[in-house]
Amino acid sequence: MKFDYVVIGSGPSVYRFLLGMQNSGKKIAVVEKNRFGGICPNEGCEPKIFLEGAARATLTSMRLQGKGITQPAKLDWKELIQQKNKAMASFLNNMQSMYEGLGATTIKGEASFVDQHTIEVNNKKITADNFVIATGKKPHPLNIPGHEYLLTSTNLFELEDTPKNVAIIGSGYVGMEFATLLSAAGVKVTVIVRSGQPLEGFYSQHVHQLVDEMKNSLGINFIFNTNVTAVTEAQTGYEVQSANGNLGTFDKVINASGRVPEINALKLDNAGVEYSNRGIKVDKYLTTSANNIYAMGDIVDKTAPALTSTAQFEADYLSALLTNKITEPLRYPVIGTVTFTFPQLAQAGISIDKAKEDSNYSIKDIDITQGDFFYAGTDDHARLSLVFDKQNHLVGAAEISQTAVDDINALIPVMAINVDPEVWKEKMIMAFPGLAYKIRTLI
Repeated sequence: MKFDYVVIGSGPSVYRFLLGMQNSGKKIAVVEKNRFGGICPNEGCEPKIFLEGAARATLTSMRLQGKGITQPAKLDWKELIQQKNKAMASFLNNMQSMYEGLGATTIKGEASFVDQHTIEVNNKKITADNFVIATGKKPHPLNIPGHEYLLTSTNLFELEDTPKNVAIIGSGYVGMEFATLLSAAGVKVTVIVRSGQPLEGFYSQHVHQLVDEMKNSLGINFIFNTNVTAVTEAQTGYEVQSANGNLGTFDKVINASGRVPEINALKLDNAGVEYSNRGIKVDKYLTTSANNIYAMGDIVDKTAPALTSTAQFEADYLSALLTNKITEPLRYPVIGTVTFTFPQLAQAGISIDKAKEDSNYSIKDIDITQGDFFYAGTDDHARLSLVFDKQNHLVGAAEISQTAVDDINALIPVMAINVDPEVWKEKMIMAFPGLAYKIRTLI
C-alpha cells in the first residue's frame, strides 16, 4: 500500500489534522494499535471530566453541610462508572468511522519503521511520501518487585468495585485528580510523593495550600520524599514497601508515577528519527531529523505543556503548513493548564515562581474570599496571583479556587492580546459576578 501521508496514532490531534487536510487531495492512512481516538477520550481527560463533575458536586455538598445543606450527597462509584461507560460508548464506537468519513484509510495494528519511507504493520509493508507520528504517551512503568499488582489510570476508569483504601504512587495530574475522585467516593487515600511537593510546575504556594486542604477537608494522607521499592500481596490486600519500611496495606495500589513517550515499538532508528527519553525531537516546523517525518502531540520533546489542547494546536499548525496555507514556524500561544482537584489549580503565562526570581516582573496577590469575590461558601482559602511586566501588562496568572479554570480562562485573552488596562475598562463590561467582571479592578 502506498500513501501520501501515513499518520501513526489516532488521538484528538489526528482528528484535527485530518480536518485540516480534508480538501488537500492527499491519500492519507491512520494506523492505530489500540482503540481509535487515543488516550483522551478512551482513558484520559474526557472520562475523567465526566467523573469529576459528580465528585465536585458531592464534595461541594459536603463542604456546605451546616451552611444550608443538611444532607450531603453520597457518590455511588459503581453507578458513576456505569454512567460514564454509557455516556462515552456511542462516541468512542464511532471514532474509526469518523476518521474514515474525513477521507482517511484506517489500519488497526502496531507500526514500526523499516526505513524513512516504509513502515511495517501486521507483517505488511506500507510506504508513504511522508509520515506524522502522534503516538502520545503511556503510563510510566515501575520496574519494582510486585509491579504486576499495580493499577494505572486505564484500569481505574473501568473499576466498578469501590475499594476501601488506596495507595497512589505519584502526585502529578493523574495522581492528585484520582486522589480527589476516590476521596469523594468515600475511599481512604494515601498519596506517595517522590519529592517534597506534588504537581511540580504549578505555583508552589498554591500547591502547598492544596495539600493542606486535601489533608484537612478530604482526609487524604500524604507521604513525602519516598520511593516505593516493592509491592507484595498480603491476605488483606497489598503491602507497599519503601526504603524506610512498610507504608501500609491497601486494597488497591495505583501507579500514577508519570507518563513516558510511546516510542519503543516504532524502531525510529531505522528511519533516522532522533529522540530522547522525553520524546521525539522536532524543529520549529514539527519536522523530525528525517525531513519527511513529522511529529505532534505528547510524543514531541517540548517545553510546552503536554495537553490535548496543545496537541490539537500543533495539528492545526501542521495541516496548514503541509497544505501551504502558512510558512511561518510554530509559535505557541498563551496556554492555560488546570488540575481538577478540590479546589482546582489553574495557571497561564509566566509562572509565579519564575516571576519572583526576575526583577522585570511584579506580582499581585489577591485574597478572593473577600468582598464580592466570595459567593459559593466553599472557597475558604481561594487565592489569585497575577504577574505584570514593566509596561503593566498582565503576563501570568495562577489561582487556587473552586472556579480556577474558568477564572484563568477569563484572564487568558487579557494576556494574549496584551491589552492596555484602560482599553479593557473602556470597551468591555462582563457579566457580574464572575471573575471576568472583576478583571477591570484587577489589571
